This record gives sequence, structure tokens and C-alpha cells, in this order.
Amino acid sequence: METASVLIGFFVGAAGASFVSVAGKRLAPLDMPNERSSHTVPTPRGGGIGIVLAFLIAGVFVTGALFETTIGFGMGLLGFVEDSFTLSPSIRLALELLISAVVALPFEFTFFGAALFVFWTIFMTGTANFYNFMDGINGIAGLTGVTAFTLLSVFSFLIGKDHAVSVLSLAVAAACLGFLPFNMPRARTFMGDSGSMFLGFLFALFAYRLTHGLGDLICMGMFLSLFYADATVTLYLRFRRGERISSAHRSHLYQYLANELGYPHWAVSIVYCVLQLLIGAASLAAYYGGILWQTLVVAAFSLAFIAVYRMVKEIKPRGNVLSETIAEKFNN
Repeated sequence: METASVLIGFFVGAAGASFVSVAGKRLAPLDMPNERSSHTVPTPRGGGIGIVLAFLIAGVFVTGALFETTIGFGMGLLGFVEDSFTLSPSIRLALELLISAVVALPFEFTFFGAALFVFWTIFMTGTANFYNFMDGINGIAGLTGVTAFTLLSVFSFLIGKDHAVSVLSLAVAAACLGFLPFNMPRARTFMGDSGSMFLGFLFALFAYRLTHGLGDLICMGMFLSLFYADATVTLYLRFRRGERISSAHRSHLYQYLANELGYPHWAVSIVYCVLQLLIGAASLAAYYGGILWQTLVVAAFSLAFIAVYRMVKEIKPRGNVLSETIAEKFNN
């Protein structure tokens, strides 16, 4: 099962990205550069559809996990609609909440049961959007997908609670790997919402399936900790500045590194990937040490991330080179 899922994931993920990169300018929606973009040429988006299809095939024909496959595909389909037509933020959020709520049902009709239902609904919707927020430079969403879902597969295998989640996580990680050559170092296609929303939601869905206690959730949450931290801190700071949260921006730490400080996209993405792998490994080790060790890992990571965030944002930008390049292209 594992070998089949990896092969399906890699080749279908690569095929989907290849198709969109070749036929995208005629068939797929184009992501046009603007002053808030991290790219300079029109690029077809929706290349993540291959990742969704790989998951669908592995789910139906390898694991038979039909509920997870159907609900995950539903979020991927919503992302594809968003890529193609651009839904209003309120409609999109309502549909995300609805899909997440279906997963969290049924629940015990007690205060604690209702609280868990609300928590998981918000957690799945939030993770879908956080992953989407973090898909802003070449390679970062794909590389993190490889890392996070590989760690999920390892965790599921070690605790032996859900073999289907372990196999499907491998398929998704392999699909992200197949997608990457078409997205970095030069992007021939973007993952789009069909990929990034899907990956975030699926990560949270699998965490829901594997969580049987607080320690499980803490451990798995750290597998995507850089995305959670970057998105949360950035949203908080934008809220404090009175900015409209739903408006486009490029204030995330990874965007500041790539755009204002001028580091190559692939370099920033690899740094995020390597750090996430190390943090995930530390989280797995702390899991066997108990809740105290897990708390120490979370606290150490949180303090370190905030310190690095503040330190990097204090570095003087090299100039808005990207916006100047975009303006030059439009003026010529």
C-alpha cells in the first residue's frame, strides 16, 4: 500500500502540474503580477490540482477511506472554484466552515462536546486559510507539504492508530514532491488555492483523526508550526495596525525575506523546510517525554520565532526591487 501510494502521488502530482504549466495559458486562470506580488510574469495557477487528484486516486483505490477522500476532495474542489472564479471572502469562508463542520460531526451534546466541535471546525478552517496565506513564493507550500505530511505519516505509523492516514499522508507528500519541479526554482505554475487550501485542510483533518489527547494535537501542530507562527504573528500585527485582514498584502516573514531583503525564493523555502523538519523531529522526541517536554518545545519555538521575526523585520530593505521590476515590465 505504501509503495503504491507514493508512486501514485508522485506521478499524478507531477502530471497535474505539468499539464497546467503547458496548457495553463490557454485553459487555466493566470496569476497576474501586481505591486503586492512576489512574481513578475503572468503564471498559470491551479497546478495543485494534481495533488488533489493523487489524493483522490489513493483514497479510493488504495486505502478505501471514502469519507476522508470525499471531504478532502470537496475542499480541493472549492479551491479550484476559487482559482477559476474568485469567490467573495464571506462565501468562501462560509463554505470552508461548512465542510469543516461536516468533519467535526457528530459530537456529544454536552458543553465539552460542543466546545470541541467549535474548536475543530475553526481549527480546520483556520489551517486551510493559514496554508493558503503562506503560499506566496516559489516552493514554500510544496516543500512544507512534503515535510509536514511525511511527519504526519511517521507519527501515524508510530502510534499505530490509523493506517489509512499514514498511507494517504505519504501519497500527498509524494504528490507535493512531484509538483515541486514545476514550481521551483522558476515557477511554471503556481499551486493555487486548489492546492494550498486543500493541503491545509487535509493536514487539520488528519490531525483530527489522529488526536486522542492533548499531547497528540501538540505534537502534530508542531509539524506545521512555522506556517502557524508566521500567519498568526502577521495577522496580529496587521490587526493592530488597523489593516483590513482580508486584503492582499506581503507582510509575512517569508515574503519580507524574499521581496524586501531580496533572498532567492528557493533559498527562503528551503530554510523554512529544513527548520520545519528539525522542529518536527524535536516535537516527535518530546512526545515520548510527556506533556512537560512538549510544553518546553512549544515555548522555546515560540520565543525563538518572535525574536527572529522582530530581528529580521528591523533589517533595512534593499529597496522595492520587485515592484520596480513589475512596473518596468508593464511600462515597456
